[in-house]
Amino acid sequence: MARYQILYWEHIPLGVKATDLNGTVRENLPARFQEAVQRASSRAGHDSTAAYTSMFKWGKEQEREGSAKEVAATVAKELDDTWDEGEALKLFQEESQ
Repeated sequence: MARYQILYWEHIPLGVKATDLNGTVRENLPARFQEAVQRASSRAGHDSTAAYTSMFKWGKEQEREGSAKEVAATVAKELDDTWDEGEALKLFQEESQ
């Protein structure tokens, strides 16, 4: 059993952190997620480092069967397979208005 959290910039996922008895494993999401953050940040006019970094947050801690390595990899793959950038950017624009 491993506990995991997803790192978000606003509501765009960027990575997964999973912990079990053997330690913590981190799995970054593919570059398209960071590129989406850059586009959203630019659209929102976050021109200062403080404004940009204030948008990072960890999601709720959850549990899943498997080792930390397995859980981090599985959750990252699920996010990559199901994430809709267009929908995420639309939500971001709605919240920014």
